[in-house]
Amino acid sequence: MTQLAETLFSNTPPIAWPQLLTLQSTEIKHVTYCQGQFNISAQELPTNSSNNSSHYYLTLIAPSITSDALLNLLSALSQLQLSMQDSGDIILYPPANYALNNNALNNNALTDTQRAAPANQGDIIVLGFTTLSDELQLQFKDTLASWRNDYHVDYALSQTLPSLKQPGVVLMDMDSTTIQIECIDEIAKLAGVGEQVAAVTASAMNGELDFSESLRSRVATLTNCPEAVLTQVADAMPLMPGLELLIATLHQANWKVAIASGGFTYFAKRLQDDLGFDAVYANELEIVDGILTGQIIGDIVDAQVKADTLQALAQEYQIAPQQTVAIGDGANDLIMLKSAALGVAIHAKPIVQQQAQVALNHHDLEGLVGLLHAANCVDASWS
Repeated sequence: MTQLAETLFSNTPPIAWPQLLTLQSTEIKHVTYCQGQFNISAQELPTNSSNNSSHYYLTLIAPSITSDALLNLLSALSQLQLSMQDSGDIILYPPANYALNNNALNNNALTDTQRAAPANQGDIIVLGFTTLSDELQLQFKDTLASWRNDYHVDYALSQTLPSLKQPGVVLMDMDSTTIQIECIDEIAKLAGVGEQVAAVTASAMNGELDFSESLRSRVATLTNCPEAVLTQVADAMPLMPGLELLIATLHQANWKVAIASGGFTYFAKRLQDDLGFDAVYANELEIVDGILTGQIIGDIVDAQVKADTLQALAQEYQIAPQQTVAIGDGANDLIMLKSAALGVAIHAKPIVQQQAQVALNHHDLEGLVGLLHAANCVDASWS
């Protein structure tokens, strides 16, 4: 085993550490960090599986992760381990890049100059821990919460890493997740009841109201609204940045991607037609002679229906439980997020930030692309 002081790494971006390490050793099977020292070993780790239940994985994603940021985090986490009398090393897996836009996804078609442009790709770094007590996990999360805001990095601490090398499924909320608006609020503005409806929507998304009841009451205010208003809203739906990249990435990897929304089929089906979602589930507004009746047809897609939909999709497409992913922003997404192997909150309400497994605050949907590539780091070789 070769030991190297962390000062050797201080002026080299982490994405270039593999090249730096190969200058120090002819054979590298794994790299660990402990108390200011990097240890390079030519021996294999006991296991190299991204779904090993005894391991925890800390995935870091950002357009750029500096050596200062990573060394700061490694030192802080190592100190926490020492304070808890945990002598376990922090495992470093080879870093990688992920696409920040569609240009980077089609990297093979780029010129050398375009391929090297930092705006096209972000950095992924995965750290491994053989065990983490509940108390140490809480201390880690406190440290990470402050660190991510200082360095504008998003992270995921998990025991499983869904892999794009195997089939999987992503189930997404629609309003404020696949698109940047709440469709019912936009309809209400055009119908002259915008402020009244928006206040109820905000309370429902924060978990302060029963979702189904609040939805029926909001839809009732739209009685006699012309269908043309729906078309106007649908024509102007702003997509969440990274959505097209995410769908292309998933379909390229033979994954399924679907919408389960407490919103309306009118908009979900438009997104399906335009972008190629494999399935959409939402609520159907009753429209008679081109006019909204203020009613919803059939049962409402609520929090439990969303979670059940994820399980049904996994069963339909024979997807392994560890290959299920959900993403949303509101309180009615929480059950769905908790039922997935990887539950991701995006620009979420406070209650969701607190309870979700992962929260994307510095990314849009390209952040999920980064998280889904993390398993490749665990499977990669340093040499």
